Amino acid sequence: MLKNLGYDGAYHDENISVSVLLENPVEYGIDAAQLVFSVALRANNRSHTAPHIDDFTFYIIDETHYIYNTQYMPYSKPAAEELPDDEPIRQPDGLIHTELKHKFLFQDLRIAFYYRPYKKINIIDLKR
Repeated sequence: MLKNLGYDGAYHDENISVSVLLENPVEYGIDAAQLVFSVALRANNRSHTAPHIDDFTFYIIDETHYIYNTQYMPYSKPAAEELPDDEPIRQPDGLIHTELKHKFLFQDLRIAFYYRPYKKINIIDLKR
């Protein structure tokens, strides 16, 4: 399963942090043929308003530099009693997903995002 590869990455600047983590789609009720990443957003300083997931558009870039659109799915945080005791609590701001394509080469998979207030695209390199 791809989850075992532990793909994750992050973008940081003086105002925001965006981190992504490859997830098991079945755990979120999504078809197993989807590639799913959880997204966490944070403001890095108090003068900057917290980023909102609706201000972002995410893409997946494969090893051949081909760009794939993703779909956004809001994430409902589970109640505390639903969380397993032995797992750390992660609360992403949302999920992005796309169909798992046979042509994806996972040696150089990246997530690109467009953040509307910045009006530019940034790239997150994924690592294992």
